[in-house]
Amino acid sequence: MRTVADDFSVAVENLIRKVPAGWLNAACEALRGFPPAASAEFVLQRLPSINNADLSFLMTEVVRLAASKMSWEALSWSISTAFATYNRCQAEHHIELLWGGPSPAAGVPARRIDQALYDLIANAKHEILLVTFAAAQIGRLTRELQRAAQSGVKIRLILEFEESSEGQLSYDALKAFPAALIDAAEVYYWPIDKRERNQAGRPGKLHAKVAIVDNTALVSSANLTDDAFNRNLEVGIMATNSEFLVAARTYFQSLIAEGTLCQLFCHPERSQPKPFNTASPALPR
Repeated sequence: MRTVADDFSVAVENLIRKVPAGWLNAACEALRGFPPAASAEFVLQRLPSINNADLSFLMTEVVRLAASKMSWEALSWSISTAFATYNRCQAEHHIELLWGGPSPAAGVPARRIDQALYDLIANAKHEILLVTFAAAQIGRLTRELQRAAQSGVKIRLILEFEESSEGQLSYDALKAFPAALIDAAEVYYWPIDKRERNQAGRPGKLHAKVAIVDNTALVSSANLTDDAFNRNLEVGIMATNSEFLVAARTYFQSLIAEGTLCQLFCHPERSQPKPFNTASPALPR
């Protein structure tokens, strides 16, 4: 059975989902100045005007439900607290659609995958983790990564290799990154002896495409290649949800900790995975 408290909470929620922050702040400030005994009509006549019939109706509902149940100052703090909590929750759970290739239809809110990645790296303050199957012809990306490394940002790369994939990737992703950046970063690979094989005997592939930059995660279908950024039809999302970020970081950290992923150059018997064959490979797409 619905109560007045239920109706009030729904009315406040409906209001804060649509109301402009500036007007709401002015309305709450006005509410705090009204005497506790003031009537709902008195309050509604003296709130800041707004040229939006829907918002005016929503605020009227909130005021009438609160009348005689709480002081106008208490209503002010209830609304402002709910608004602040709603905005924090929205920011925490924000998900942005990203695309590559054909432009989305007009009105679809989406950014290019490569541009979102460049922006994240350019504004990085603490850490960058990039995971990719393939990488090639990414000059702008590597320049942004080098600038981040020079400013003290920790960079980790989890990459696929020709040898580790038994030739399923014909061009080591590491070759797309300049030597100075490789020296500044931690590079990880998935050893062949850690992979399961299918019925044909082929090993699994390191096929993930993930970027975690400080408090933002980007997951997409796009490899770190010029074709993926500019020509392929790709799609992804960018999220700031803290639970998702913790889970994603923990997943990759656990793979490293348990030895499923190994750091490149950490084995004294070899400096890096060897090429699977010596033929000149085509650049990955």
